[in-house]
Amino acid sequence: MGAVEPRSSFVNVNGIRLHTLDWGGDGTPIVILHATGFLARIYRPLAERLRAIGHVYSYDQRGHGDSSAAPGGEYSWDATMRDLAGFITAMGWSGVRAVGHSAGATAIGSLASERPDLIARAVLAEPVIFESPEAPELGWRNPFIERTLKRRRTFDSVEAMYSNFENKPPYNTWRKDILRDYCEFGTRATSDGKRELKCAPEIEAKFYETARDFDGLGRILRCTAPLLVMFGARSDSLGASLSSKVAEQLKNGRVIDVADTGHFLPMEKPEYVAEQAIEFFKSE
Repeated sequence: MGAVEPRSSFVNVNGIRLHTLDWGGDGTPIVILHATGFLARIYRPLAERLRAIGHVYSYDQRGHGDSSAAPGGEYSWDATMRDLAGFITAMGWSGVRAVGHSAGATAIGSLASERPDLIARAVLAEPVIFESPEAPELGWRNPFIERTLKRRRTFDSVEAMYSNFENKPPYNTWRKDILRDYCEFGTRATSDGKRELKCAPEIEAKFYETARDFDGLGRILRCTAPLLVMFGARSDSLGASLSSKVAEQLKNGRVIDVADTGHFLPMEKPEYVAEQAIEFFKSE
């Protein structure tokens, strides 16, 4: 369908001014929800392909991208799920289809479980899940927090950021156009002409700190709405160790383990994710 420029607008949800992108397309709404620390814009290849079967929207989560900061500094996984419910309701929708990545996938699967009237069918790419607050799957949390707080937040230019990231994990496995979009749209110009991250490392770290308090796995396994769950098969996947458990216990749906991908599979194989989502949504 070719490259499109999404229409930008804002919607007020739970005291947050959410930055929304309308990617166009015909049919019922499809909502894309991004991973922690990133923003809606970098899922362009996925959005463009999904336009073939619906009207595609995405938005920046609280404290991310061009959305406003949270009043009182509330950044939690529960707040992410509540914002998603508020967004769908504010747009006047029900029974939408949704595609989420990482914590965005966890929020979508959890909301589909608790509010199937709002989400009728969903694709979850690398949802962040764990069996208990003491589970080994949460072993990533403290290192993520530490690395995030030390993360470089300003760069001389978009090109300098791109050059810095393109050969470093996890970005070295991303499709180059997606990485370039992140460097351009995930930063803003500073008064001295440099670029700074739109999502402050302190905000990103708060989401990792509160991960253990949210039972995404339990909600997803209780979900009666149809779910397609996708895990990367490489060791850098955050959920692959639970793939067989999810496949066995999911009430309504199936699991795909995607070869030669990790936690950032939508950035590595966006066409594959889109193709699987389209096939899944068409099967309803």
